[in-house]
Amino acid sequence: MTERWITDSNTSDRFPFYTRANSGEIAPLPMSPLGWRLCWALGTNPGYVDGYVRWGSHAPDEFDDVNTPFACFGGYVYHNWSLVRLMGERSPGMSAQLLDDAFFGGQDGIPPYEPHPDDARPDLTDRVQATMDTLLGADRLPDELEEDRAKALANRAARPDLATATDAELVARAKAMSPLIAEFFEPYAIYGTSSSFAVGMLAQACTGLDPSLPGRLLSGIGDVDSVPPSLAIWQLSRIVAGSPALTAAFDAGLDGLTDRVAGTDGGPAFVGALQAVCTEHGARGPIEWDAMSASWETDQALVLALVDRLRFAGEDQSPDARRARIAADRAEAEAEVRAALDGNAEALGTLDLGLHLASMYVPGRERTKLTEMMTVHEVRVAMRELGRRMVGRGVVDAPERVFMLLDTELDEFVADPMSFADTIRSRHAQFQELAAKQEPLNIYREQPDIDAWPLRSEGTEPVTVGDVLTGVAGGPGTVVGRARVIHDPGDPRGLEPGDILVASVTDPAWTPLFLSAGGVVVELGAPMSHAMIVSRELGVPCVTGIKGAAKRIRDGMLLEVDGGRGTVTVLE
Repeated sequence: MTERWITDSNTSDRFPFYTRANSGEIAPLPMSPLGWRLCWALGTNPGYVDGYVRWGSHAPDEFDDVNTPFACFGGYVYHNWSLVRLMGERSPGMSAQLLDDAFFGGQDGIPPYEPHPDDARPDLTDRVQATMDTLLGADRLPDELEEDRAKALANRAARPDLATATDAELVARAKAMSPLIAEFFEPYAIYGTSSSFAVGMLAQACTGLDPSLPGRLLSGIGDVDSVPPSLAIWQLSRIVAGSPALTAAFDAGLDGLTDRVAGTDGGPAFVGALQAVCTEHGARGPIEWDAMSASWETDQALVLALVDRLRFAGEDQSPDARRARIAADRAEAEAEVRAALDGNAEALGTLDLGLHLASMYVPGRERTKLTEMMTVHEVRVAMRELGRRMVGRGVVDAPERVFMLLDTELDEFVADPMSFADTIRSRHAQFQELAAKQEPLNIYREQPDIDAWPLRSEGTEPVTVGDVLTGVAGGPGTVVGRARVIHDPGDPRGLEPGDILVASVTDPAWTPLFLSAGGVVVELGAPMSHAMIVSRELGVPCVTGIKGAAKRIRDGMLLEVDGGRGTVTVLE
């Protein structure tokens, strides 16, 4: 492996702290070269810069080719947390520490914030204050979020017939998505940060009280866009569970399942319902922030694997039953906090504002994220069609291999595909080497030496009976169940209702499995991570930030997960 990968960034002297604590959740593996360039370098990075400038905490002259919100090291996407901290320091009522707490959740090994002489920018104070006043005083989400969603839907509806488009038209379609991705990421930067207000305020209001209370107050907010796909999968699972013929087809295994289902009683209706889910939620899929990855539209087997697990769940695990339990617990938690704060007008005011902001900005954050994913998906389907053709011409071995190219090479590739065959093959081999490496959680100042990174396969000492693993409190509640370590949501075999789902990271493609799981344990994640938000919405006890959980915990171990206190105890 060479010292640097073709998309790797240089570290910034001015903003030197990079982390995977947030970006590792949405991009757990190396980002494909084309996915990085079209969707991140030309999309999310300029969009995030616009978000910082719109917030008022940063000036345009603080950004250049090195000082970017996201960087790529060893192919892995890192979030420049120095820039995030600066937003906190320059925003009234916020701080670098507040944002650290919201996203790292007190994890060890985080370098402390170090003030820089250029951090003070009095010229930005009025702009930041105006933004804060608007966000804190809002009574609803702005219309721009719905307008962006409508624009993304219109963009999807305007997708040309990819099967008849020329190679050059496919490339043009993919390239045209970068400005839209940037446009949609700007509000994500605004409302993603705003959601930390609610976390901080509720934690502040509950200071000295039961540590599970903030998580309970954030549960069951509703209107979170990560949840509807799970509800759709649940409905498909009910169709299968209620049909002996479909159940028999699924019992025979996932291989050849589509053909078996189509020939059963009720099969055509199920296939129609499946197609509707894969169309409406087609952008969802594992590692969906990388356009190279398969999605529900491009690979229906991903959906069938989820349905196969959920079909065993009982009705007590249904979304409706869960919502009722969550609503009751949230009301009970609020009553408990109000009773404890009785007579403390300031703390009650903080509580009320925190609850109000949570009801807006937690769903707002997820709304902007899905709008972004719908646009990334348009890059995916266009380039996969080009890849499909190149497989037929003998240029590549699989459609997704075209993502080993850079955007600047696409026009030349279309003109002479075979001249890139060896380049693509070589890059794919290097890409697999990168995927086998364990990247560091944080990078600080020094340009990383990726050749020195260890392999993921290197052994880790397993946990033993009596061990208590402490992480970040997430979905409140306590549950006891057998551990089931899952590395791929497209292959969740073995996960039974009530099992404890153990994973390195999760993204929305994992969400349907939360409906079956008794609890969730994740290596990466903090109060506003995907695992946290979804577990709270579905009433699943969850603990994140358990370093090495997917390696140290073995299948079948009996675990007690206390999501309110952030502990995982090994019982046997």
